[in-house]
Amino acid sequence: MNRRATLRLVIGGVAGIASSSTAISAEFHGKKGSRRMSTAPPQEVGGVRTGLAPQFQNLKEAGPDRQVVTIDYNRDTYRVTTADGRSTDFREANLRFKIDSSDIGPLAGKPVILPSGMMGDRASVFFASPAEMSAVIKHQG
Repeated sequence: MNRRATLRLVIGGVAGIASSSTAISAEFHGKKGSRRMSTAPPQEVGGVRTGLAPQFQNLKEAGPDRQVVTIDYNRDTYRVTTADGRSTDFREANLRFKIDSSDIGPLAGKPVILPSGMMGDRASVFFASPAEMSAVIKHQG
């Protein structure tokens, strides 16, 4: 394997696509806005499997370990408490707030937290509407 092929493999692995999976990528992007992934199988390039991101989750079906009850903010830290009673602290730069009012978004009044990032230190909280954010996030001290 020459340097160019190695570089393509590395870049393709990082980006989630490789040069030979262009057809799969084009098929996926052709379904813009559908929130469904392609049914084409992942490709194997140089012994490395490449493919597309998994489907979006139906946030209405989130379990108690993902349903947010309270979010307390104190200085630069958010403490997120879920319906199962667990609390987790996040630095303010590591917690993102998002709105998903689609059919697979969270139930009204029941925001959902999902992990994001590769190190497990980041998360996103999804709300059904912007109005819900102020009802859940409380400033402490």
